[in-house]
Amino acid sequence: MTEKSYVFSETQAIPEKERLETLQLIFDPDTHSYLQQIGIEKGWNCLEVGAGAGSIMHYLCDRVDESGRVVAVDIDPRFIEATQRSNLEIRRLDIVTTELEPNCYDLVHVRAVLMHLCDRDSAIKNLFQALKPGGWLLVEEPDFTHALPVETESPNGQCIARVFEATRKLYETLGVDPYFGRKLPLIFNSFNFEALDTATNTALFQGGSQRAKIWKMAIESIGQRAIDTDFCSSRDVANFLQLIDDPAVWMLDYAIMAVWGKKSAS
Repeated sequence: MTEKSYVFSETQAIPEKERLETLQLIFDPDTHSYLQQIGIEKGWNCLEVGAGAGSIMHYLCDRVDESGRVVAVDIDPRFIEATQRSNLEIRRLDIVTTELEPNCYDLVHVRAVLMHLCDRDSAIKNLFQALKPGGWLLVEEPDFTHALPVETESPNGQCIARVFEATRKLYETLGVDPYFGRKLPLIFNSFNFEALDTATNTALFQGGSQRAKIWKMAIESIGQRAIDTDFCSSRDVANFLQLIDDPAVWMLDYAIMAVWGKKSAS
């Protein structure tokens, strides 16, 4: 992934930071739960890929303590680059084109990054070789299959469905895989990870909620490009941006699929 290929690369700093911080509010509790199941220890070397606004980066720094180290990487580290912590290193890099240190990390965490990459295979191989034998990889990626309105037959529901479908089609035209989350177990199997486990985060949500806010900011950013797919109209987008604020409107959100496993010690 390059900065130009990232769906939200042209979003201005303030709304993009707000979008990332809202994503953190929604998805961090589950990420914390998965990391607790893995059992982070003091002294670990951890790699946070696609650090975004930095919440999981800080969480890892707290857990590994001063005897550990966290490396946070992002192609656009503008929201974390001024952070100063004694056990933190921040790098601007692309995990597809820049090889990471081999056999270095006790934990590698990635959330909602791999789906955006044009060469996901190379990125995953890079992450795998960066793990120490016995190290853990935790990947969380979206699957947009079930992003749907609750009322599928009403005019408002059909409008929402068209915008959701246009979003999926736009992602595909940009080389983004909107169904990547469901493929994670097969990828982990191909690398012979041990102690494999999975979880899924999805929810019904109403207009005006935090999840609705994520969709509103996304469509405000990509709305014209969604219209250009011909799967929705400008009127659909305008109506969607009104409906997404209405607490009487309910939708099913996309799922975040989480898979984690341990690299074989042999």
